[in-house]
Amino acid sequence: MKKDDLKQIIADCCNDIVFSYNNVPSGITSEVENRIPTFQAWHGEDIKEYGSIDDVMNDPFYSGKSLNDLAESIEIDVV
Repeated sequence: MKKDDLKQIIADCCNDIVFSYNNVPSGITSEVENRIPTFQAWHGEDIKEYGSIDDVMNDPFYSGKSLNDLAESIEIDVV
């Protein structure tokens, strides 16, 4: 998946994203409260919360890689 497409899916705040990287289950969920989105990322047992989509895409949270790095090399399920 192209990183811009992935970014848009996450930014829409309507879907959860699930994938595996280095055989570690991973994903992103989103919540909107008072029209302000927050994003929760998980990689194995590690969990991190973000306040912006750019932070979600750029943080090397997934075993030292960011979603920008991984977008085109992993299989992403949208649930």
